[in-house]
Amino acid sequence: MQALIEKELRLTEQEIVFIRERYDVSTKEALFGAIRAGSVSEHPAWEDYIVWKNKDARIVQLQQLVS
Repeated sequence: MQALIEKELRLTEQEIVFIRERYDVSTKEALFGAIRAGSVSEHPAWEDYIVWKNKDARIVQLQQLVS
């Protein structure tokens, strides 16, 4: 069971890396700022920002299961 949780954790973290690379940002707050400043297109950046927030929450849940 723990191996499955750790795999999901890695995949979730990898999805965040893809979003970071897509917008060349290091934090979801930086992505939000780029959206607000208009330096990236709102669509699909806004959806990616929401996905990132949800992935962060999922990582916390998974880490609690592993601990």
